[in-house]
Amino acid sequence: MQDNDNGDRLNARRTVLLQARCRKTRWHVFPVELGDISQGGCSIVGSSESFACGEHVQLRVAHLKPIEAEVRWLLPDKVGVEFRTALKASVIEELGETYSIAVGPASQASG
Repeated sequence: MQDNDNGDRLNARRTVLLQARCRKTRWHVFPVELGDISQGGCSIVGSSESFACGEHVQLRVAHLKPIEAEVRWLLPDKVGVEFRTALKASVIEELGETYSIAVGPASQASG
């Protein structure tokens, strides 16, 4: 077994703040925010919509074609989805560079 810095994840997550559109059915489409993204999936944060494990959704993210996904886990303020087809590493890198946010302690201004 290989150890990695991603825990049990196959691909590293990029922390982002990214607006997307989520489609549950032909007529049920709503905005969501993604909190992180990897080649294999992403997390939806702070959505007022309800989700169910195993539910199939379609995400429209940035300039990409619609991404088919399945809800894999639920937390009170976060939903994890797995993409049916992995995204290319170059796509994740581009999204990370464009939409990434700093994570960690806030820098202190010297005065």
